[in-house]
Amino acid sequence: MLLISWNVAGLSTTLNRIDKDCSYSSIHAEKQLPQETSSTKKRSRTRSRSHAFSYYLKEHGDPEILCIQEHKIPITQLSSRSEPFGCSSIEGYESFWSCCIDKSKKGFNGVVTFAKTGMTQFANARPLGCDELDDQGRAIMTDHGEFVIFNVYVPASCGMPLSYKMKFLNALRKCMEVQRARNKRVILVGDLNIAHAGIDVHWTFRSVRINDVRKEVQGVSGSDGSGGSSTPLWKHQVAQHWEIIEDALATIEAMAVTTKNVATRATFEKYRARITIGKAGSERKLYLGSHEGTADACLSYFSFHDIKYHDRDLDKDCVARDANVVSVSTLAELMAKIVGIEWDAATIQLIANTDGLEKSSPTVAWMNMLIEEDGMVDTFRHVFPNAKGRFTCWNQHTNRRFENMGSRIDYALADESLVGYIDNEGSQMLRCCKYQHADENYESEEAALHAAIASGMFQGAGFAGGGIATATQEALGTQFMGSPHTGIIYTAPQYSDHVPVSLLLNKKFDEKYVSMQLVLNDKETKNAQPHKKQQSISNFFTASRTSSTASSASARSGSKHKIDCDVQQSNKKSTKGTLFSHFESKR
Repeated sequence: MLLISWNVAGLSTTLNRIDKDCSYSSIHAEKQLPQETSSTKKRSRTRSRSHAFSYYLKEHGDPEILCIQEHKIPITQLSSRSEPFGCSSIEGYESFWSCCIDKSKKGFNGVVTFAKTGMTQFANARPLGCDELDDQGRAIMTDHGEFVIFNVYVPASCGMPLSYKMKFLNALRKCMEVQRARNKRVILVGDLNIAHAGIDVHWTFRSVRINDVRKEVQGVSGSDGSGGSSTPLWKHQVAQHWEIIEDALATIEAMAVTTKNVATRATFEKYRARITIGKAGSERKLYLGSHEGTADACLSYFSFHDIKYHDRDLDKDCVARDANVVSVSTLAELMAKIVGIEWDAATIQLIANTDGLEKSSPTVAWMNMLIEEDGMVDTFRHVFPNAKGRFTCWNQHTNRRFENMGSRIDYALADESLVGYIDNEGSQMLRCCKYQHADENYESEEAALHAAIASGMFQGAGFAGGGIATATQEALGTQFMGSPHTGIIYTAPQYSDHVPVSLLLNKKFDEKYVSMQLVLNDKETKNAQPHKKQQSISNFFTASRTSSTASSASARSGSKHKIDCDVQQSNKKSTKGTLFSHFESKR
């Protein structure tokens, strides 16, 4: 069984871009084939609307389960069957939707699970049992007989209060415990918005706990900064100068600045942090960090006080972040600009790969409980424990994917009882595009960079604007390289700021746990399929054709029949459109 999970950051946009990238004209322009005629264009558009995404999935291994986060499709579009590209009815699949009905978050969130027809016997679009949580459309559970899948889009800490995020996570954990009590095996997939370990973020995003460094230095000889102990010199330097840095940061202020795009000459009003150092009469003004959109944003990078949140489940204040936890890149900047100590690249990498690997936060603690107490397994780390630079999300507003400066926040977690069924044959299943190295170190950061940017074929946005550069057909084809596997699938950057993760379970799992004869018949499942509540317009026209004497009232009555998606799909021609002729040519 192949399961793919993908935060698409807007399903309508992703489907539209897939359609454009793989259209007849874009595929064959480079081959200088004859232009499409008006009739072939019409046929291509008609077929692509019904079949494009279906063929796209087949090129990705024809997954039995597809879990999507952030579809952003309103429930009204599904119930009226006006959703983009008819995406609720992919041939061979049933779809189960949870949509955001929270008026304050209109047009956001939403998760949907596609499962091969016959694999699902129950779905719950409101599994958390709390309107405050379920109204945002962030979780859906599908029951597949012997196992259940939770498809989730966990709130981001920067977008929602941490108290809300922890309430969501705690409710989710309880729901999974309930399913285990029913002897169900649990699979949790989606965008968890948690980077579990230091290795799961780019080294510049890793943090150092300054208070711990100072305590360590105070407990050893050489605390005068000489480094005369086994403690690294950089720690002695930090301990010696941290009070000076704190004094300088006490003068910080946000300054309004105007920036200019050198290509377009457009100007922008931004903010940047500024500090004052030196004694009266010889003061110097220094800028820190980068230009930000708001004053609060530029100051937040240099605010190191402890942060607390109120845990509503426990009804008490809890620590969200300890004091003086500083990112490696920020620490290096402070040491260089305030105290004049510039670390070389090797020292900064040493810090990132030692002390910077430690992570501590309420969300990380929650994930630790899943693994250590509930017996869940991070399937990617199970197969590739030492893989570096393997991220699933990047800030594409600043072209970070093209430097592979990202984080791994999308997961496929499974109960330990399923680990033996993970299909991890072959040591080179990690996607690396055209990366070739003498030692075949496919777990290296260099290999990960090749994968993220298709060995340089994916290009970022230019200074002149216009968004991410259009990829060539050769570049687009790299996302289909390799066989189905447990790992990361490097889709084109214009589709989303996330890439999918995958979980491949072997044939023994299929034989033991996968049924294709399950029946859907309950209220919760029907609520998860709003597209099946639409009145059948096709029945209206069928009634009109078969009875020329029928009155208009009879015709309207005929329109009240419910759509049977399975019947509709079986009656459709399975003709392949030119949309995916590029893929057909590879076979």
